[in-house]
Amino acid sequence: MTEKNKQSMGSILLKLLNRLLDGAVLLTLLVTALYCVYCIWDNNTIYDAPLKLQQELRKQRPKEESPSFEELQRLNPDVAAWLTLEGTGIDDPIVQGEDNLEYLNKNVYGEYALAGSIFLDSRCDRTFQGAYQLVYGHHMEKHRMFGDLDRYLEEDFVEEHTTGTLMVPGKIYPLTFLAAMKVDAADSCIFEPQDCGPDSDVFQQTVLTKGQYVRKELLEKLSEEPDSWAVLALSTCSSEKEEERIVVLMVYERK
Repeated sequence: MTEKNKQSMGSILLKLLNRLLDGAVLLTLLVTALYCVYCIWDNNTIYDAPLKLQQELRKQRPKEESPSFEELQRLNPDVAAWLTLEGTGIDDPIVQGEDNLEYLNKNVYGEYALAGSIFLDSRCDRTFQGAYQLVYGHHMEKHRMFGDLDRYLEEDFVEEHTTGTLMVPGKIYPLTFLAAMKVDAADSCIFEPQDCGPDSDVFQQTVLTKGQYVRKELLEKLSEEPDSWAVLALSTCSSEKEEERIVVLMVYERK
């Protein structure tokens, strides 16, 4: 083979390799684009699922005149209450499982769902007559589940939104904001309801030292009238630290 033929052959091979490289790059970009589209679709599906469920369940929301949970409890006997917080997207049933893992990734219909359900701590009184009731929910974007709890860390929001409603079979409890806080997931005063009554010095001091926008007059009522008032603690994950929790404390008068 002559030198000229060798050069020509080399040129052809070089062009072929360049085309193969261009094709590989194009294929990589195409796969990446398709993966991004899938991720967006999957993410939207995750966040749209609780919205669709919420819309279905709201059709069965108990009437406030005399709350009946017959329909909801036929759907799932674990439904214990209905929670509504003014100015938020929180308007959902509360369930209680046999333990605190049961509804972590299971919806009210008993189906697997990444968003899970809003659920009452298994150690708490499902009639909400206990002095301290602890409720959990995932922190989801787009106002899903307990995604709006962090709004109570904003002073402007708290100034305008301090009320809510807790409905249980046959009863309605008006809720009033007590405090919002960020605490460690291992904080025993907040997350061990059987060990820390709202009238205890430990609880009172925890709220005063860790709480934001604390309504001290309500805190005093918890201490002075422990048999008449109760705390509803609403907990969700924080987006800032893995072991941090956002907790909103509401109070209601037990009747």
